[in-house]
Amino acid sequence: MTNYSTIRNKLLIAILASALPLSITKAAVDKDVLAHSQGWYVGVEGGMPFGFSTFSSFGHDKTHPGWAAGLYGGYRFNHIFSAELSAKYGEVNLSAQDCCVERNYWLGSDGVLYKAGVLGMDSWEYAQLKSHVRMGWYGARLNVNILGLFHKTANSRWEVALSPHLYAVSTKTDIQTIADDAKVLRGSTRWHLGYGADVQVGYQLTSCLKLGIYSGLTRLTGERMDAMPEHLHKNNFVWQSGIRLGINLTKAKKNKNVQQASPTPQPETQQRETTTQENVKQQETVGKAETKAVEPAVAEQPKVTLPVIYFHFNSTAINPKEESKLNDILQMLKENPDMKVAVTGWCDTKGSVAVNKRISRQRAEAVKAWLVKNGIEASRITATGNGSDDSQDADKARRVETKDNNK
Repeated sequence: MTNYSTIRNKLLIAILASALPLSITKAAVDKDVLAHSQGWYVGVEGGMPFGFSTFSSFGHDKTHPGWAAGLYGGYRFNHIFSAELSAKYGEVNLSAQDCCVERNYWLGSDGVLYKAGVLGMDSWEYAQLKSHVRMGWYGARLNVNILGLFHKTANSRWEVALSPHLYAVSTKTDIQTIADDAKVLRGSTRWHLGYGADVQVGYQLTSCLKLGIYSGLTRLTGERMDAMPEHLHKNNFVWQSGIRLGINLTKAKKNKNVQQASPTPQPETQQRETTTQENVKQQETVGKAETKAVEPAVAEQPKVTLPVIYFHFNSTAINPKEESKLNDILQMLKENPDMKVAVTGWCDTKGSVAVNKRISRQRAEAVKAWLVKNGIEASRITATGNGSDDSQDADKARRVETKDNNK
């Protein structure tokens, strides 16, 4: 029989070994890489489960950490919400708790609890036994990124998520002796409904790779996972902690708003040919026309069109729905390091002139602050407020325009 501890240790070493080079690579990652806000992803995860039932992973003899590993895949809707499906397999040992050992409980070969050995029947003291549980988790998880709820951390590489989950959990348990792992009772496969939640902390290493840790509880309905008679202890849940490595499948969008104007075609030189040699003056005139240089029309410089950022009434905070436009502006500035821009804020006509002037300036400064926070030098951005704009509807007037300041 394959040694359980050896398999578990090899799995944990493999997971840690795969994560180590990724952690080292983080130092070389481009600082300008941001986490994806939308798209498909897949990943692997592995960790250590601890079981709590009549028997427990924290038994009278020692602590029995288990192992688990699996795959997951999901879709990220925005900075806050993502949903995923997962499948995972693991094993864990549970042994009697101190209170059961002190009461000198026995397990008969009929699966019933006794308070002493039974004559004519094989029986074992609780202190001699452990439950070896093989488990499978198959289900769904909803992730809610707490940092995505706040403007200042919505675009952070870090993610702190609360993840309620619902699983179909299979367990198959053998009762073994602690001394030599001899099986005294063989179990059959049982199915449970598992529900609970995890807390996850993740970090976006690159635009594709994300490394995280998780810890959470899963409550199991139905029969006991340890296959022991129910007595005293009403627990039937698994606590599991581990690491996750995710891969984004959706490529980052690169928005390029530079539109090259078609150069004005150069006029062709009109040539006149004459076969008449009698008119010398006409030939000289034609020759001069042929040799006269025609100046080419100067091609227009590339035009830069940057998106307009709109604001809610009486607000200077960046609307999360407008952040995709800010990312477009950010990408443009990064791709054109010599570009400087003028950021101009506007208001609708409601309110006093002084208040609207102040709010329009604060809106422009909010856009500038967002760009500076994400890696653009402040010296490349000029922020001004123009107050009210009575030429636009109210919703369109509450805006910030960004224009190329080099033109």
